[in-house]
Amino acid sequence: MKGRIVTLTVAIVAVALLGGALWFANRPGPAAAKVGDCISAPAKGGFKTVGCSSADAAFKVAAVLATGDSNGCDAYPDVIMAVVDKKGTKTLCLGGVK
Repeated sequence: MKGRIVTLTVAIVAVALLGGALWFANRPGPAAAKVGDCISAPAKGGFKTVGCSSADAAFKVAAVLATGDSNGCDAYPDVIMAVVDKKGTKTLCLGGVK
């Protein structure tokens, strides 16, 4: 019985690690956006720059950081989400569309 519990635990941990690795490798990256641009919610693996009056506009870019440190977005009070690109070299600080 103990052997089954250990095997089951190892299998669950392995599946969780694999799922986390797959998500990390395929997470949506920031669009090529500038401050003031609006972007859509993540769909099909990425964000898309859209017009701010578009029904698809979900976020407005408050800042673009030249680092992969999402903590830099803390300096912007209206930010509700930080998105780092896959290479970890750029961060979009996203606020709500107003």
